[in-house]
Amino acid sequence: MNFINCRFFKMPSFNQEINMDLNSNENGALKTDAKDGKIDETQYVSADQVSNNAPVGLNADQRLAFALRDFLSPSTATLSDGEPSPSALSQTLPFIDEQVDADDATQSDEEPPHRDTEDVLNNAACRLRRWRAASRKLRRPRIINNLSTKDDKDGNVSKACNSGHTDLADRLRSLAAAGSMSASAGELLSLAPPPPAATAPPSPGCLLSPSLADQSSAEYFGSSPECCADSVGLEISSNVGTPAPPPGPRYKLATEGSLRVCCFQHTRTVVDKILAAKFLRRWETHVLCLEDQHIISKTPSGLLESPLSYSCMQEVYCISRWDPARKYCLRIVMPHGSLLLQANDAYTRDQWYHSIVWRRNIIRYRNFLTKTVRREVVLKELKNMVDFVMTTPLQDESVTRAPLQILTDLLSEKKENADWEEWAENATSVAAPLLAERCASGELCALLARLCRRRPRAAPLPALAPPVRRVLTRNVDFARAPNARRLVRDYISALSAHNSGSALVRRFVEVTHGSRASCPYPRAAPNLAAVALAALDDHYRDTPSPHVCDDAEEEVLCFADILEHMCEYEDWVVVVGAVLQPVPLCSAAMNCPRVAKRLGNVLRALAHDSRCAAHSCVAPARAARVCPPSWLRSAAPSDPMLAIPHQELCQIWGDMLGSLLNCCCNRKSFLQSMSKQLPDFVLVALTEHPAALEALCLMLEWEVTSGEQTQLEIIAALQGTELGQKYYKDLCERQQNLQRLQAEGGPRRLALPVRATDADVAALLEAGALGNLECLSLAFTSVTSACAHHLIKLPSLRYLNLWATKFGDSGVQLIAEHLPRLQVLNLCETPVSDKGIEALSGLSNLRRLNLNSTKLSAEAFEVLRQRLPQLQEYDIRYTEAW
Repeated sequence: MNFINCRFFKMPSFNQEINMDLNSNENGALKTDAKDGKIDETQYVSADQVSNNAPVGLNADQRLAFALRDFLSPSTATLSDGEPSPSALSQTLPFIDEQVDADDATQSDEEPPHRDTEDVLNNAACRLRRWRAASRKLRRPRIINNLSTKDDKDGNVSKACNSGHTDLADRLRSLAAAGSMSASAGELLSLAPPPPAATAPPSPGCLLSPSLADQSSAEYFGSSPECCADSVGLEISSNVGTPAPPPGPRYKLATEGSLRVCCFQHTRTVVDKILAAKFLRRWETHVLCLEDQHIISKTPSGLLESPLSYSCMQEVYCISRWDPARKYCLRIVMPHGSLLLQANDAYTRDQWYHSIVWRRNIIRYRNFLTKTVRREVVLKELKNMVDFVMTTPLQDESVTRAPLQILTDLLSEKKENADWEEWAENATSVAAPLLAERCASGELCALLARLCRRRPRAAPLPALAPPVRRVLTRNVDFARAPNARRLVRDYISALSAHNSGSALVRRFVEVTHGSRASCPYPRAAPNLAAVALAALDDHYRDTPSPHVCDDAEEEVLCFADILEHMCEYEDWVVVVGAVLQPVPLCSAAMNCPRVAKRLGNVLRALAHDSRCAAHSCVAPARAARVCPPSWLRSAAPSDPMLAIPHQELCQIWGDMLGSLLNCCCNRKSFLQSMSKQLPDFVLVALTEHPAALEALCLMLEWEVTSGEQTQLEIIAALQGTELGQKYYKDLCERQQNLQRLQAEGGPRRLALPVRATDADVAALLEAGALGNLECLSLAFTSVTSACAHHLIKLPSLRYLNLWATKFGDSGVQLIAEHLPRLQVLNLCETPVSDKGIEALSGLSNLRRLNLNSTKLSAEAFEVLRQRLPQLQEYDIRYTEAW
């Protein structure tokens, strides 16, 4: 009975070292060294124990190869009409004596060539013998000394496999080390390219295809309310199964560079001899250019007279055995030779390595995916391409275009077929990670929008969410990208087409804004508002009048909901108001009750906002502007354009009016510009809205309206309600007191003590005759803006000192409107800000102004100086304008 030398198929214990000497003869022994003493022991295993099905009459090498026959069988990868799959190129082990040609790599639908068992075993035996010969020629040390060791917590020494696979010697060393770790026989028989590393990631021929990442609901959400649930509290790791580049530096795609080149002819079995030869030192310097199909030299002479095609490259990897000598080399294996590229540093070498690997495999993926007919094969290789793109350390704009163009070509083929939607849905789902990281082109956006239109309830919403968000957050001008806007619009329509469409649309707005207090993307809000307004305008532009509601409106109501949901975020209210200020909607859209109801909620949000930038958007941008109208004109109760009930419309219009009256604008000039809408003031005042009643009283007090008949109409409107009668009574009393103070005269100068309050100011002005008071000092008192209602009863006031008081913006606004003769104003160390200081521009007689230690900004001060040309002295120390 024949016996062969074989190791037991079990893991070695920690106190045992296993030495495998590849330099021994075929009947060598397995040596076991124990810690208590070295014992040379030869263990023989019967051939029957190697394989129960081994044929009779085989030699020792053939029997060992027959035991590993599972790894020598032809690849089971599915082939198609085109060339073989790029991910399966390294699975088939070529026979040791056959020449591998790039033209022979293309296979058809025919069965692969059948190999007899004898041929397979002879090939494996030949491999084993040549590996042993190569090991002896290199004079390798014992395998156990090449293992990298590290100490664990208990002080034990554990063996780790050396991952520095480069040339044949390094691979033999690592594969033998892997044998002591009970590695699979396939690793021992194959010449696999290097594993993923920071400086040498895998060649695409042996790419792994990890599963797609489990996306969180904040990034991807599907068609059910459960998918839109908030992900807070869910412990889902975003890195599980996510294809990601290896750790290390990132590179730009190399296009041109100066490298040293060395070329030699050889066969794959004698590479180790040639690498050690002395005549290998003949190098040439070339300026290489990486083009789409091949590598060329700008000086085509010597070793690179003809271009080097990517399709002829069998293998590309870095040679790490020369790194200690600072020879940063890159090896390209061709069918009849090898090419060595030497760079100046490791970074440049790795950059060229990744660039060559990228171009080589993108060509293979493009040829395979465009020529294959069977869709299941295309989807499998499309996933492999996506994983390859996601794991490459290259970060370049040109790198992102190629895979997306391949996806676009796949979706563009056979668009008119009946099953195109199903095919596009599957391809888009597979390419979801790629769409999440890369910007989609206009053509691809058009294809994805077409999928959403044709199958809104079956569209892969999780895969389309990232490109839609990318369009919203990064697009600058939709006029130049109409397909991108169409994608966003159709995606929102697909969301609303589901049973839980309203919840999905709200969740979409929430995810687009983000979880922060303010959205980090300044372009997201105007882009989203532009998409919503364009959709509403397209639907209602040609609608006949009068408006009649129909079922087709359900498709566009979601865009009105988006405008309403956007106003739920404080930072987006200003953006929505600025976009809506010119009233971009057509009359047919505002005549629709369902659309008008949602627009009414938007106007409420603008009116109730305390910021001038928000509530001022409902007023005309310019005085007396007719077209386009403002929202004060569109929502006017006398002739409304919005189809909202009268009582609700009066409330909205009064809220907008109240915000503008309390704003920092000049109320007198504002009421003068609104004098033509006096019927609207009267209608809202009859509903007892405080803002309208106050506006009518101010019109009477400042004589904004001309004509006795108009004043009588205002008085009648005020006396029509109980609250209006109270406002009118207060107005009459204020006018009588003002006339009495002016008639009685009194002192010209007055200073209140430090402990004076607002109540003391009110009592003093009501009891005494101060009609001639010109100078009033309230410095260092406890008065606030509430006393401004009493200060405006002093028409002769010229000098006002409010140093170190709590007088704020609202008080400054009142005195600026009612004390036009004021010449000197001291606001030092008061809490006034730009909002109140800008109101001082109405004091045309102001000569001296003290704004020391206030919240004055440089911009507000420049505006104030331009509007007050007669200002002679000012103090702005300890402010931003100083």
